[in-house]
Amino acid sequence: MRKLLTLWIALAAARAQDPARLDSAKIEGSISGTVMQSSSGQPIRDGRVVVSLGQGKSLDATTDAAGRYSIKGVPPGEHRVGAMAPDREGRIGGFGPSAMRPVTLHAGEELTGFDFRLVFRGSVAGKAVDQNNEPVPGLRVVAVTREYHAGALRAVMTLSGTTDDLGEYVISRLEPGRAYRIMADRGGQRLSAYSEAPLDPALRRPAVVPTFFPNSRDLEGGEPVVLRDGETREGVDIKVVRAPSFCMEGRIAGGLGPRAYFSISPVQPASGSAGTASYYHASPGAVVPPDGKVRICDLPPGDYEIAVSESGQATFSELVNFGTASLTISDRDIPNFTVIARPRVPLAGEVAWFGQPPDPPLSGELRLFLQAVTRTNRANTTAPIPGEFSFAGGVPMDEYKLDINGIPAGVYVKDVVYGDRSVLLTTIRPGAGMTGASLRITLARDGGTIAAAVTGKDGNPVPDCSVVVLPGTAPSDAMAAALMQTGKSDQNGRWSSATLAPGKYIVLATPETIDRSPETIARLWAARTRGETVELTAGGKPSVTLAPKPLE
Repeated sequence: MRKLLTLWIALAAARAQDPARLDSAKIEGSISGTVMQSSSGQPIRDGRVVVSLGQGKSLDATTDAAGRYSIKGVPPGEHRVGAMAPDREGRIGGFGPSAMRPVTLHAGEELTGFDFRLVFRGSVAGKAVDQNNEPVPGLRVVAVTREYHAGALRAVMTLSGTTDDLGEYVISRLEPGRAYRIMADRGGQRLSAYSEAPLDPALRRPAVVPTFFPNSRDLEGGEPVVLRDGETREGVDIKVVRAPSFCMEGRIAGGLGPRAYFSISPVQPASGSAGTASYYHASPGAVVPPDGKVRICDLPPGDYEIAVSESGQATFSELVNFGTASLTISDRDIPNFTVIARPRVPLAGEVAWFGQPPDPPLSGELRLFLQAVTRTNRANTTAPIPGEFSFAGGVPMDEYKLDINGIPAGVYVKDVVYGDRSVLLTTIRPGAGMTGASLRITLARDGGTIAAAVTGKDGNPVPDCSVVVLPGTAPSDAMAAALMQTGKSDQNGRWSSATLAPGKYIVLATPETIDRSPETIARLWAARTRGETVELTAGGKPSVTLAPKPLE
């Protein structure tokens, strides 16, 4: 009898747990599909698919021989799903192809056919020769691309290679569809702080001019190289240009110690951000001598920047003194110049509301990130909403882009002012404004959002399609690039913007990849007449239906 009673209690307990299990099964769902190469359609084996759940949590699966994957136990909600293929060494998370897609999963949904078509990067190969068609070894060969960044069009040096004894080079992992100019130059070799080049320019050897494929002295004259998915482009040969060699002589000041270093580089192209990555290249340089006197030679005509930096005693990565100077060589030496390295400057500010603050007050804080445009200098801090903030220890006197994260839902950044100048769409130069200048970040709550549904000719939703929101009153390509919002439609063809300021907007959908290169922005600018015009009012949530169209 006691055994029967025990069995009955166990069965009752199991029945009591069954509804919870059923509820759990209804709540959690799954995502499955295939991962293939975009151009060939070949399945990708041993790839990795990851569902990001936030707070450092994720679910993942590995693709089989047919490129299939399945991820179970996915909670409902909006997620980001990423797919990665192994790189050439078979590693996941290296430099192999990858893609990210948004997904909206309902409770208990078993989503199938959530496929990825990964784009494989390409490479260029060629040879650098001189005016006698002799190979030139030891040159840096770098892929330069142009991009609107922080309110300006910049030429950015990306991936690079080095010419061997035969003058041959290879540059790998270049993005297909992007226009690159391939440039050969001397690279970041070590300099002598005080060059012994002859005083008479006629006795100096010719200088290597940064040369763009096939034989241009400037970027605009270079022939753009655009790769297809996974393409290896050979025969990208560069005939290196040489020019008269000049020197610049001067002094580096600022009470510097033994850790002070100076470097010289062209103003453009420069290191910086392009696409979703940042690239930083070493520039020719040397340790600052005790007397601060330097002489830099073997320079062709052009615009240059000299940068001097001194790291702290605790770590080489923390700069305690920093300074720059811009110089132009035309047809003669520069006899004297001065670069002054200055201590870090304080940078503080406040976050304020535009109009009436919310009642009850919003809780939370902004995360502020300063990143130098052409260097690795960076700083970050947090700011209460509203309230005062400061960057601890100050920042080097460089040119920075400010990124603001943690903006609450329904809120947008109306303006950022440094001193008396708006820097919302441009860069910040701490210490270059009025004495005691501070940052003021103004938040507003009178904005709205725009929702888009992307459908094909058959009326069915179009997933993984680029959606672009352009300001209707942008005065130029650069401002359009700075203000536009982009995203990808989910598996139901839907996308929604972040909170936008009230005003006129143009919304369009395209199957093409969107970046901030001048080529893409120009095509978007031309295509805006074919988009849907939306008047966004305070608190508005308009929705538009879009048919994807190629950019012309």
